[in-house]
Amino acid sequence: MLAWFSNDITTCWLLNTPLWVLFLLFGRCSAYGKQIENCATLQGVWYNQLGSQLILSGHKHGTLEGEYRTSVEVEIGDAGHSHSIVVGTAPKSPGAAFGFSVVWSHGRSTTIWTGQCVVCLGGHEKLLTTWLLHSQASSCDDKWKSNRIGRDIFTRYEQKPGPRKEKDTHVPERPSNYSSSSDKSMKPLVKLSNLPESATPPCKLEGTWYNELGSEVILKQDNAGIIKGEYRTAVEQSPGAAGNTHSLVHGIGNFHEPNSTFGFHVVWRNGESVTGFVGQCHSTCALEQMDTLEMRWILWQSIDKCQDHWRSTLYGVNTFTRYEQAAGPRKAENVHVPNRAGEDIKPIEPISASCCHGASFLSLLFILLLVAL
Repeated sequence: MLAWFSNDITTCWLLNTPLWVLFLLFGRCSAYGKQIENCATLQGVWYNQLGSQLILSGHKHGTLEGEYRTSVEVEIGDAGHSHSIVVGTAPKSPGAAFGFSVVWSHGRSTTIWTGQCVVCLGGHEKLLTTWLLHSQASSCDDKWKSNRIGRDIFTRYEQKPGPRKEKDTHVPERPSNYSSSSDKSMKPLVKLSNLPESATPPCKLEGTWYNELGSEVILKQDNAGIIKGEYRTAVEQSPGAAGNTHSLVHGIGNFHEPNSTFGFHVVWRNGESVTGFVGQCHSTCALEQMDTLEMRWILWQSIDKCQDHWRSTLYGVNTFTRYEQAAGPRKAENVHVPNRAGEDIKPIEPISASCCHGASFLSLLFILLLVAL
């Protein structure tokens, strides 16, 4: 009786509801379903508004790699003579925040991007990103002019024809197993240059570093230039924003030129936010002439709509040293090591998915009623 009563109400509602209302309802939920279907993967070819081309492929462990074929450079030759390798991190969750790095011209500069895939007006997938470029500084006094910041919007379709660094250029060497191997014979991802040795002492990335806020980062770098490690933050915008653990570090730099630029990324809470760090290791900045990592960072916070791009990014500066500048506390003790996507938490089923399941049933019922009539 209850089932009949429920079905009778549904039938009456359908028969007495204007067609334009029904189509609007079903169309709206179909759009939600499309948004979930889109942005399910970052893999493929993307183009930005300047004509540059980005080719991405992802892996089950949350790493991101590919090629970047730029169409612009500040001065001729700044970007090198070929496209460059992309190394980054991206949780396997539709719409999650991601980040990637590109090293230019033997480490003379590095760009990091942080962003998110969002379905914008017209149903087009877009990678909304903010980028930060750090150019090599010969001394600490030159740091003030080393950074540029901007934003890119990548689409699946070509927005501008280029030209880009694609034709008549070589493909940078990349070992097929570089992401997990520690083989000493591994070839570098970043091409080596025959630059004269720097007058400043070499500054190596490997080891434990601390910033002025009490956060700790542990870095390792293999012969291919891949940077891995752990980030144990001492700060977060709001309780729980950084998750309940430290997070994994993934990036790239030039292993054979320790004073060159580098970049890495840290994903928080399964892609709710991501921080990209870019900078350079110096041996002459501190008064004690000790090693420091002079870093700039951009933090991308997940957004729901394309028009919220303007409020997605935070920017800041950190100086990391070998000694502890602040005691913390930090996320270090009595916690598990998370996967590369951040904290191990069960993904929450999108509300729109359940909406569309209900709407699909009503839509089928409506069609059957029309056929019966």
